[in-house]
Amino acid sequence: MPGTLHIFRLKAEPLQYQVNYNLGANSWVQVMEPERLEEFLQLAAALPDEEIQDMMAELRNDGHTTEANVDVGESHLGEMGFAESPTED
Repeated sequence: MPGTLHIFRLKAEPLQYQVNYNLGANSWVQVMEPERLEEFLQLAAALPDEEIQDMMAELRNDGHTTEANVDVGESHLGEMGFAESPTED
């Protein structure tokens, strides 16, 4: 089931991004450096190169980006270093 990626610039020096992946009522979070983020978008999220470059440009220019319908295996998120965010009940 696809989810939504919300990515925003967390720190300028050294440059870091916070990646939030929302899947239904569940969400996961991880902080990444730019190189790791591009690798994640390419390999784990399997996004096309052009889309990745557009997202990285939006992050550089605006400090945030959102991508819907991203299919990252929920069972692999922990292995990739994502921490499950607490949900509001």
